[in-house]
Amino acid sequence: MSFANDLGGDASLNEPQRALIRQVAAVTVESEKLQASIVRGESINHEDLVRLNNLQARLVKQLDIKPRGQKPKRSLKDIIAEAAA
Repeated sequence: MSFANDLGGDASLNEPQRALIRQVAAVTVESEKLQASIVRGESINHEDLVRLNNLQARLVKQLDIKPRGQKPKRSLKDIIAEAAA
């Protein structure tokens, strides 16, 4: 599993997308380090964790990565056509 694969593979990416993927990967690693510290019972700066998670969400949104298994949204036209069939 990789962010690049979620966007169609490395060959289909342009350089700005690759840079964003590197950023989101780095942010994810840092966030997971803080979460591991919590599991070990260590004290962390929760503000840092929130900031990292917010940054991660913004980067993922900017890359337009969709969660796996998410069904595409159907238009009202599609719904009406299916109901009429």
